[in-house]
Amino acid sequence: MFGRPTAKRFEDVKIDASSKAAPDCAEIGKTVYQRIDEGRVRVLRYLGDKPHAEIPPEIFVAKRGHSVVEIAEKAFAKCSGLVSVKLPDTVETIGDYAFEDCSSLKEMTIPRGTLGIRGSAFHGCTGLETVRMPDSPKRIGKYAFEGCSSLKAFVAEKGKGEYSSDKDGYLYDEDSERLFRVPYASTGTVDVPPGTKEIAGGAFSDCVGVTSVRIPASVQKIGDRVFSGCGAIAMIYVNPRNPSFRSDLQGILYDSEVTEVVRAPNSVTGELEVPATVRRIRMNAFEKCSGLTSVTIPYGTTAIEDSAFEGCTKVRKLSLSGSVRTIGEKAFKGCSGITSVTIPDSVEEIGDGAFSGCSRLVSVSIPMGTRLGERVFPANCDIRLERGPGKKLNIGSASSAPWIGKRCSRRSGTA
Repeated sequence: MFGRPTAKRFEDVKIDASSKAAPDCAEIGKTVYQRIDEGRVRVLRYLGDKPHAEIPPEIFVAKRGHSVVEIAEKAFAKCSGLVSVKLPDTVETIGDYAFEDCSSLKEMTIPRGTLGIRGSAFHGCTGLETVRMPDSPKRIGKYAFEGCSSLKAFVAEKGKGEYSSDKDGYLYDEDSERLFRVPYASTGTVDVPPGTKEIAGGAFSDCVGVTSVRIPASVQKIGDRVFSGCGAIAMIYVNPRNPSFRSDLQGILYDSEVTEVVRAPNSVTGELEVPATVRRIRMNAFEKCSGLTSVTIPYGTTAIEDSAFEGCTKVRKLSLSGSVRTIGEKAFKGCSGITSVTIPDSVEEIGDGAFSGCSRLVSVSIPMGTRLGERVFPANCDIRLERGPGKKLNIGSASSAPWIGKRCSRRSGTA
């Protein structure tokens, strides 16, 4: 197969005109290898332009053999003409963004010796349809296949590693109890198989063709951001026998006691009154519910988490109760219909960019002592510090407030 890939020595190699010279490298057949330690090398950069590539299990430099054990960060990045690549079973690690934007890559077989696929390894491989794992790795990064919009199936044989797959191509743990990933190209109604105990964070993220989800009685845990970017979901249905979760007539997903809002479908519209029992609104719970026109947070709710209402562009009225303690990062980002907000005295912390992109927000009242993140409000928003009941202190626009990112106090800014 290979005629003994050989180089005379390791040396410093400049990959392109804009890069710094990388040490301990050898270029063999349009591929740059870099020495890791004695007897082991990584693929540092693939320079070929052919549609099919094959990496050997071993290269020889100065007549000494070196096993190829790693595909480095961005090694094949932006090889848009690459249709297939065969990696040897000696490869243990596939690095961050290793195959980023290889848009023509159709199918990928993960080598048997691979221990880990790092985050975003196949980011933006829009043509990738199938991922095969004969002996699945010990760890796959949560965003390893992010942006693989054509991905239809994972193929991982049960009992051959840490992962397994089912007839629909869903990716599970080895016991088929934890659902890690639904293929990005999934469409229509998705029935989470009976026996599934956990739906991992981000398992459905960016499945833009999924219109409804049915959750069986067996599911006991659902991770954060599980339906982020699923703009077409109109209904989330939970089996009535499920002891851990429930859904209402609008398809909003709650925990069994309705103390947490897990996720609302984007079909939710009009005036929203969060149930009085809710204590926590989870990450991305109402993200891009663009039909909402007003939001009322009840007394008892203490936490509004990151991106909870991000992209709710038609919300004009926002009422926050006096029990809210934390408002997460980007919680109301892009809610461009909101014109004014009163932050209750109970609020202790507001995260980075919580109201960024609220282009019509012209006035905000904030209690002294509230910790503020970076760029919480639009630059031209008029900010008032609350000094006590009925007493406010105008400190000017957000763009001129040097205390942004610090704790509000009498001594902060121009106050």
